[in-house]
Amino acid sequence: RGPTRLGASRALASPATPARPERLRVETAERVAPERAELGRGAGTSWEQTPYQSRSGPEKALALREYGGSVETERAVAAGLAYLARIQARNGSWGERADFHEKYGEVRVGKTGLALLAFLGAGHTPGSDSEHAGVAERAVQFLLARQHDDSGHFGDGSAYSHGIATYALAECYAMTEDARLREPLERAVAHVLAKQMRTRDARSGGWSYYYADDRTFDSWPRVSVTAWQVMALESAHLAGLDVPRGAFERARDYLRGSWDDRRGWFRYSHDPARLGSDYPTLPASTPAALFCLSLLGEPEADPDLRDAWEFVLRRAPEAYRRPSDDDFVYRARGNLYFWYYGTLACFRLGGRAWEAWNQRMQDALLPAQARDGSWEPISLYARSYAGDDDADRSYTTALCVLSLEIYYRYFTPLLQVGDGPR
Repeated sequence: RGPTRLGASRALASPATPARPERLRVETAERVAPERAELGRGAGTSWEQTPYQSRSGPEKALALREYGGSVETERAVAAGLAYLARIQARNGSWGERADFHEKYGEVRVGKTGLALLAFLGAGHTPGSDSEHAGVAERAVQFLLARQHDDSGHFGDGSAYSHGIATYALAECYAMTEDARLREPLERAVAHVLAKQMRTRDARSGGWSYYYADDRTFDSWPRVSVTAWQVMALESAHLAGLDVPRGAFERARDYLRGSWDDRRGWFRYSHDPARLGSDYPTLPASTPAALFCLSLLGEPEADPDLRDAWEFVLRRAPEAYRRPSDDDFVYRARGNLYFWYYGTLACFRLGGRAWEAWNQRMQDALLPAQARDGSWEPISLYARSYAGDDDADRSYTTALCVLSLEIYYRYFTPLLQVGDGPR
């Protein structure tokens, strides 16, 4: 099952991230086992034969045991969700309306999508008997109310917000089969598909910043933007919507074409100004590309991707503290966005690389959680762009919770976007 099937990846454990001894993994499994009933209680929903079947019940306990979760990680998830539930606005959103950025636009739509994904990840769906079903319902209502009738775009934010909101609602629809979500989701997906670039150069297949008013930020697609669109489209496909195979094939070509063999990383974009700057790439681009390529059918242990995996593993999470700008970009220190995508990618890779990453991720996140269940915003993105502050740490907390839900968010053998007809 899942990541452990990828035995070829075991040689990729970096010297900077020593593999966890097998003895520690067995001890963790034994500690989780007595809590099986408690960990699986409350969802009230069965998602058998779906990629979401590990989010409750015995499958959840099994996933925690197999993939390195623990009672401590589950306590952190529960406390983080409780914090997010407490600070949710009456209209179902997270963040302030005034949190508006010139490039990112209205960020509360994206923050609400991230928070909703965190609740769905732990099995809290609208209409269920779970503890936070009402929180999820209010979040869905907010996102639906913010969808533009003409374009299908969610809110007045950028491609990030729309992609994340589409991703969240697609998961919710797949888990609930709530008929009211079908038509809004179809329009949201059509909007994503319409914004995929179709050119005759390396930009083809990617997504740049796009907005509700049909403009784009510039002509250069970005790997990080593209990753959210791929996840939105794949989640919609898993929910039963028709997504053309060609959209996935173009995205795969764009991502593979973003690999910079000379520098040993995936480019943030092909923009010559970016490539000639002090920050020629942004670190999350590499794990985001690796994760999405694995969804798109590329083998995780492909020898051509070895340098990319080394790039990620050398930057495994360290102490939870606010970094300098250079450390944030060059070494991914305190870069929760990089940690989130690194967790997704390394989980797919499996083997010793995952065991090493998982240990480092837990060592960084678990001691850093505040008493109220939140995590302090230490990332440049959190305070400067997402609008996190001490009164609303929703972006930061949602990313941390999503990382700690990794063990059961997806039933990995079924999450193979490259297989089957489109």
